[in-house]
Amino acid sequence: MESIALARDCDTSGWKVLYRDDLDQDRASRSNPSREGALEQAKELYLKGRAEIYRIEGPDGATLRKQDIMRWLCANKH
Repeated sequence: MESIALARDCDTSGWKVLYRDDLDQDRASRSNPSREGALEQAKELYLKGRAEIYRIEGPDGATLRKQDIMRWLCANKH
């Protein structure tokens, strides 16, 4: 989780997807300006089978939990 902590400290201006990649490494995505952009990025990572999504963190400590993200993914698969 150290890589996630480092990524979180570097840029707090946007939304980031925190996930585990297909190489079993914890990762943080590039910053997205919007919550919806981060959700779309999480969808892309998840549906291509490349990641286990942990959560999405936004500016000022906003967080989307895994269960909320998965609910959104199920409703927006297309």
